[in-house]
Amino acid sequence: MTQSRIAILSVGDELVLGQIDDTNASWLARRIPALGVMAGERRTVGDDQASIAQAIVELSRTHSAVVVTGGLGPTLDDLTREALADAIALASGEPRAPLEEDPAGIAHLRKWFEEKGRVMAPLNRRQALRPPGTSLLANPNGTAPGIATCSSAPLCVFCLPGPPREMQPMFDAEVAPQIAVDGAVVLTAALHTVGLGESSLAEILGELMDRSRMPSVGTTARTGIVTIRIRAEGNAIDAQRALDATVDVCRSRVSNIIFGRDEESLESSVGALLLARGATLATAESCTGGLVSARLTDVPGSSAWFKGGFVVYANERKTEDLGVPSSVLDEFGAVSHATAVALARGALRRTTSDYAISTTGVAGPTGGSPEKPVGTVFIAIADRARAEVCSRRFQMTGSRQTIRERSTVMALAALRVALLDHPLQSLLWAESERVHVEPL
Repeated sequence: MTQSRIAILSVGDELVLGQIDDTNASWLARRIPALGVMAGERRTVGDDQASIAQAIVELSRTHSAVVVTGGLGPTLDDLTREALADAIALASGEPRAPLEEDPAGIAHLRKWFEEKGRVMAPLNRRQALRPPGTSLLANPNGTAPGIATCSSAPLCVFCLPGPPREMQPMFDAEVAPQIAVDGAVVLTAALHTVGLGESSLAEILGELMDRSRMPSVGTTARTGIVTIRIRAEGNAIDAQRALDATVDVCRSRVSNIIFGRDEESLESSVGALLLARGATLATAESCTGGLVSARLTDVPGSSAWFKGGFVVYANERKTEDLGVPSSVLDEFGAVSHATAVALARGALRRTTSDYAISTTGVAGPTGGSPEKPVGTVFIAIADRARAEVCSRRFQMTGSRQTIRERSTVMALAALRVALLDHPLQSLLWAESERVHVEPL
């Protein structure tokens, strides 16, 4: 191992065209650091022999090993074997050698089909081919063996099948022991925040985000949530101490907006707050169309604190299902503080919950006005114990889907603020710090 990073190369026209998501690369990028090395570059190429070969050679120049997924099937558009032979020739300067049929590979294929009671098609014999000097990797979960070059070829490449149920166990059994660095670890932590934009958070973190610093600190923003990502490398004891120390510093600077770590979601953190208070929640959604309820019920055990929700898209449903007065809709409109407050009140009354969230807005792309342009959203939180309803006006940006998603996140964030009794905490896209408050 001459370098400290592993490259990930994904092969397939369907990946290049965006027809399916590259879950293999994401899984590998998460798995590799546990072996004491870092995933370096991730690259995707289509089912083109020359492109695959060129990518293998280029990535091998700057990485200790290349992990390739896909292109090992039996059909003529599965070209990873041939491309690997081309790459070996390019790297060695020797003529390209023809592929060889591996006896163990043929035996594996025959056994596989016999056990399934099926006749092996002649085309499947392609899956037993490999470049000279390479070795096959066992695949107990499918027909396509993997291929490894590190023992004798000028490149260190591992070619794995595309189906995740075959790729993942093959990587763990065959590849991980060869690329792991003894005594080294790469540890990570993710602190999720809501309330500040990425640039504002970066200003607070300051020197912690210096790229020469170790542990490294970076931020990633998505739909109103900004995640602080921390990475520490080294021996297990020192890396853990450094990681923990940096996590503590980050928490000390922005503790009020951190809602979770690693796999904890905003909705699960809200659920935990409700559960700790023995409180329950209901929802009344217009513009989000049930997205808030969907996020809440994604949390296992949410029935302990989520009573249920109402999707009241049309005005008549707002009136008939939740008792929003027609006079409110006529005077202020469906998109207003008054309607958001009335929706939250109605959800409390109909469910006897302790809290209620309501959303109403203009998701677009049409329906806006100069007073209420597309992206105008009102979110209200009703609190039975305080006997009050707090409403905020937001001005979201983006597509219809983005506005709905951002509204969902801000609704959960507004509830979190209420549960923590932080009424003046800033929220992204809120038009001002002023909160509209009415009695319940």
